[in-house]
Amino acid sequence: MRTYRTPTRSPQRLLDRLSQQTARAGDLRRRFNQVLPTHWSQLIAGITTASLVVMLLTRGLLALYFDPSMGSVTYDGPFDNLRGVDMTRAYASVLHIAFEVRGGLLILQIHAWAASLFVGSLLVHLAVMFFTGGFRRPHRPVWTVTVLLLIAGVFTAFSGVLLGADMLSDTSLRMISGYILSAPVVGTGLHWIVFGGEFPGTEVIPRIHVVHWVLLASLVGLLVLRTALQRRVGPAQFRGHRRTERNIVGVRLVPGFAARLATVVMATVGVLALMGGLFQINPAWNYGPGNPAQVSAGSTSPWYFGWVDGAVRLFPAWEIQLGGYLIPPQFWPAMVFLPLSFLALLLYPRLEQRFGHDRALHNLLQRPRDVPWRTALGVAVLAGYGCLQLAAAIDVLAFRFDLSADTLLWTARIALLVLPPLAYLATNRLCRGLQRHDHETLRRGLPTGIIKRLPHGGFVEVHQPLGPAALDYRGTPVPKKANKIGAAGRPVAGSFFSPDPPPSA
Repeated sequence: MRTYRTPTRSPQRLLDRLSQQTARAGDLRRRFNQVLPTHWSQLIAGITTASLVVMLLTRGLLALYFDPSMGSVTYDGPFDNLRGVDMTRAYASVLHIAFEVRGGLLILQIHAWAASLFVGSLLVHLAVMFFTGGFRRPHRPVWTVTVLLLIAGVFTAFSGVLLGADMLSDTSLRMISGYILSAPVVGTGLHWIVFGGEFPGTEVIPRIHVVHWVLLASLVGLLVLRTALQRRVGPAQFRGHRRTERNIVGVRLVPGFAARLATVVMATVGVLALMGGLFQINPAWNYGPGNPAQVSAGSTSPWYFGWVDGAVRLFPAWEIQLGGYLIPPQFWPAMVFLPLSFLALLLYPRLEQRFGHDRALHNLLQRPRDVPWRTALGVAVLAGYGCLQLAAAIDVLAFRFDLSADTLLWTARIALLVLPPLAYLATNRLCRGLQRHDHETLRRGLPTGIIKRLPHGGFVEVHQPLGPAALDYRGTPVPKKANKIGAAGRPVAGSFFSPDPPPSA
């Protein structure tokens, strides 16, 4: 007969286990008690994360029905306009998802809107970091990863559009084929790698499908890396009362910031669902199947790639002969300007540090008006890329407003040369004027609206001083009205719907 003994643990092992659990609880408590700023820009990460999660979930659902094949089939589905038309299996599967899968059209729409919102939120985040100096040390790695996330997001969204194999995406593939072939020496080899032969071939859609999934996985990895870097270097904050380079003034991660972030995430998901159900985007069934012999009239690239299309349209038709190779004009805007734009984003923090001789650590953000040259440069770049974006829709604008396409083309060319310098000068002057206004307010005080007559007959406005003496500007917002400093008294109980209480005797 066998006897079984219950294993006993020594007191030392129990104490070690208890100490380990206590240490983990203490580490978790420190994470929950982490203080984060309350500025609205801190919540952009919630929009980015929510849109990426929605994009991944909808992509997974669509993958159950999507067939990334360029084999030819004859459509016999419920969409009457295309019944009996020969098309690829990829395009037929898109029609099957849209018209035969329950909720498929809604998932398609939500996926497309989530991809656009993901790219848009990253652009807003980079703009906030640029205009407030949030890319300076020690936050430069966060900027670099965010730019890489933007690049991967743009190509992920664009590759998803190309997978539809409709007439519009086929036109985009035709343009990509021409751009690749315009590269001297290596163009033919790159074209074979992408298309597997002559355009369109039978391999491009399956290859784009694989690249699309690889890019989606890279988005997750880059987002996790950016979160880890932000946790390591800490958040940046705007200047204010009791805020220094070594502390953070805000709310705790749990429950304050977590509640706000959860609200933003849920609101983002809800807005994407509403947009997917109410607003049409990328209606592939209206474009028809792709055909190499046809091109969609009045078509434009997706908005996140429109500036490349606009640059191709505006670049002069200069054919350059170099070393026995004829370089067509579309090579410079498509194969040179595109990578240089992303490279400039990546290298800008290092360039500003080098030419500005600033190697200090900065955890306090700057107001855009306090760095006029950088703000003016950002606005000038936005003006230039805005011109390129509008130039991509020249044929659509000419058709809708009954205008000459040539006139719009030359107008866009002139605007591209004139608007950025004007935007730089105007923004620089505006920032310096705002600086002078802040300094004058700190020196003289706030205007009260009370006019005082001087002994010699002149009239001046009485100002409310902000302190016993003139104050120095320290990079924080300056009050512009008396009620901002409590000089206007306490608000009464009346509102728009109820009258003010009668004055007391």
